[in-house]
Amino acid sequence: MAAKYDYLIVGGGIAGVTAATILRESAPNSRIAIISREPVIFYSRVMLTSYIEGGVLREKLILRDEEWFRDQRIDLFLGESAEILDKKNKTVQTDKGNEFVFGKLLIATGVRPMLIDIPGAESSRVHYLWDIDEADKIIERINELNNLPSDKRKAAIIGGGFVCQSFRKIFSKKDIETHLLMRGDYYWSRYISPAAGALINEALENEGIILHPNEKVAEIIDSDNGVILKTKSGNEISAALVLVGVGIAPDVDWLRESGVELDNGIKVNEYMETSLPDVYAAGDAVNYYDPNLGDFHRQGNWVNGERQGRIAAINMLGNREAYQAVTSFAIPFLGISFIFVGEYSKKFADEAVVRADQADKKIREFYFRGGRLIGAMLMNAAEDRPLIETAIKDKIELSKKEKINLKDADFPLEKTKIWSLTKKQ
Repeated sequence: MAAKYDYLIVGGGIAGVTAATILRESAPNSRIAIISREPVIFYSRVMLTSYIEGGVLREKLILRDEEWFRDQRIDLFLGESAEILDKKNKTVQTDKGNEFVFGKLLIATGVRPMLIDIPGAESSRVHYLWDIDEADKIIERINELNNLPSDKRKAAIIGGGFVCQSFRKIFSKKDIETHLLMRGDYYWSRYISPAAGALINEALENEGIILHPNEKVAEIIDSDNGVILKTKSGNEISAALVLVGVGIAPDVDWLRESGVELDNGIKVNEYMETSLPDVYAAGDAVNYYDPNLGDFHRQGNWVNGERQGRIAAINMLGNREAYQAVTSFAIPFLGISFIFVGEYSKKFADEAVVRADQADKKIREFYFRGGRLIGAMLMNAAEDRPLIETAIKDKIELSKKEKINLKDADFPLEKTKIWSLTKKQ
């Protein structure tokens, strides 16, 4: 017999739990359930690096325990994956054969790591830092490395994504020789300019990281106490541990026959509504309409997931509130502060304006679509974050001349259009 719920949530991360919390507060007599593919109760993914380093105990990762969910009368189904969404009968079926009938559904399944598709990639020495289970395996592998001779204590990182900087930090603290293989000329080449990339590469090398730019792995071969990475350029790199961070993809395969519109994730409007009635989506898996941008895009981070989970719940309750926040997040990196604001993908913009102030070691990258500012990267310029968020929200446009002034490090920043307009408000 199918279980019936007023509000069913698929996904036990920040977006799903935030939504469930708000739903319970506003609908105290409703029936609420969360289905989560992970067997572990709600925990902090952003603290996994600290956990691996030994700075945080495993139990400290847990953000809501079983008692909290019982007190909130939110039913949990852990270690269970949604497999079929039946839009006509408003049901979700799982891999355990359970069926759930819903009044309203929130899909918050998040993303999954993209796997490298090369011979040998299935080696037990290859890991993806993605969930707490994989973090436990990485800890076990690092402990094994500690028992190896110093010349064998080597690790390789494949990829130049954001998560890779976590791997670098872990290995540096553990005194493990680290090789970093990047597809581009510099780290984070998909997101930042050569000027900022050169500074990152320099900082990595100063920390002892061995860089392999413009390098792709062709094959991974198991060897004694590790693997050998064979690259397309003909190099061979030995490592006892390999960590991969080549990108992420929305976890939406189970929805392909459901009728939910998919386009680089689950397509939703600013109210977190999908193409199906009474079906909402939030978090890393959604390609959402951004009123600030005037277009759809996908931005995955913890704060974004929390905000979208809140908006989804408000609208599931019958209200009408749009998601209008300008996404931004900060990443400290080897003593360098990086803040990404709005749409920071260079592929999404048709022009990037870079302002490099060498005197104060600040680099600001502004991304434009036509004349409109849609995003920015701020290096060592955290104080500019609120101003840039305001400029994006106010849809400020710059002429060609104004962009030239913005780029010119000798032109006073306070006299540029973005600074002069936003500071007057």
